[in-house]
Amino acid sequence: MSAITAGPFPSRFLRDDGRRTATANERVVMDLLSRIGPASRADLARLTGLAPHSITRLVEPLIARDLLTEAQPVAAGRGKPAAKLALNGSAAFAIGLSVMTDAVSLVLLDLAGHIHAVRSEPLADIAIAAACRQIDRMIADALAQAGRDRARLVGIGVGVTGYFIGDGARLNPPRLLDPWALVPLDTILAEALEAKVWIDNDGNVAAIGEGMLGHGRTVRDFAYLYFSAGFGGGVMSQGAPLRGHRGNAGEFASILPLDWPQPNLEVLRLVFRDHGVDYPDLHAMLSAFDADHPAVETWLERCLPSLNLVASAISATVDPAMIVLGGRLPPALAARIAERIRFINPERRGFHRPAPIVAPSSITGDAAAIGAATLPLRAAFLDADESAGPVAE
Repeated sequence: MSAITAGPFPSRFLRDDGRRTATANERVVMDLLSRIGPASRADLARLTGLAPHSITRLVEPLIARDLLTEAQPVAAGRGKPAAKLALNGSAAFAIGLSVMTDAVSLVLLDLAGHIHAVRSEPLADIAIAAACRQIDRMIADALAQAGRDRARLVGIGVGVTGYFIGDGARLNPPRLLDPWALVPLDTILAEALEAKVWIDNDGNVAAIGEGMLGHGRTVRDFAYLYFSAGFGGGVMSQGAPLRGHRGNAGEFASILPLDWPQPNLEVLRLVFRDHGVDYPDLHAMLSAFDADHPAVETWLERCLPSLNLVASAISATVDPAMIVLGGRLPPALAARIAERIRFINPERRGFHRPAPIVAPSSITGDAAAIGAATLPLRAAFLDADESAGPVAE
C-alpha cells in the first residue's frame, strides 16, 4: 500500500516537464543509485542483470533530462577507466514535515538524498489553518536558505503522529492534536500549502528515513521503534516500507496490555516532574536533557519490561536483522536502552532463535521529517516493483 496522495490538484501542481517522472525500468536504476551511491554502467549491468546496451538505453534519457550526472572517468589501475553515474541532486527536491504534539520539523531533501535546509520550531497553534501558516513560512525560509526554485519541488511529505482509521488520509492522533483528527489531511494541507502532499504516520516515515539515510543503507530488513509523545514505529522489508492493509503496520504500542507502562517520552517527562523537574513540554525536556538524571533510570526500570515484550514480539513475527531505536529519543538514552533490552528466547537443543541486533538510529536530525521528504521523491523516481525486477529493453 503506497503513501496516500492528495488530489485533485489545480493543473499547475501537476505540470510534467519530462523530468518529474521515471519509467519502471528507470526507477530500478535510480533506486539502485540512491542506495549504493555513484556507480558505473558496468556496475549497474552486473547488479540489475541487464545487458550493457540495455543499461545505456536506460541511462541516456535520464542524463538528457538531468536526472543523472556522469562524471569524467578516473583512471584506477589498468584498463579503460569507468565513468560514474549518480543522481543529480539539483534536478528535483522535496519538503518533509514532521508534525508532533508540541513541535514541527522540516527538512529540504534533494533527489540525491542530500539535506539542504533544516527547521524545527515549537508548534505555535494546533489549529490546522494556523499551523499551515507557520509551516508555509518555514518552507519559504528553507527555500531561501537553500537557494532552491520552487518550480523543482516534487511535493511535500508529511508525517503526523497517530494511526489511520481506514478512510483515506484520516488519522487518529493523540488528544493534543485534536484539530488534526479524523479529517482529510491530504486535501486540507494540499490546498493550504499549494503543493502536492503525501500523508503518512510518523513511525512509518521515520522508518523510511532510516532506510534511506541510516542503517537501511546496509540492512534491508529492520523494525524501527519511534519514541515521542507516543510510541510506535515502522517496518522495512527488503528495503521497502511494510505498511499493512490500512497503513498501520508498526503500531507497536498496541502489543502492550492496558495496564503495562507505555515506553514513551511523555511518560518520561512526567517521571522528571515526580523527581522535581517540571518541563512544560517535550521540546523543553529534550532541549535540556540529562541522561544521568535519576529520573531516567526510574523510567528505564519501569519501561524495560514493555520494551522487552515489544522487541520479542517483533523478533518472533517479523524476524528483522535489526531493531532501530529512534524518533525523538536522545542518543545517550537510545544507547542505554539498546544495551538492556532482552528477548524472550528460550533455548532448544542448545540453540536460541537468532535475534535481531538492537541499535540506536544512525540518523542525525528528525528521521520522520527526512522520511516524509522521501515520499514524493520515491513516488516520482524511486519506487519500483522489486519482485518483478527490471525488464530487458
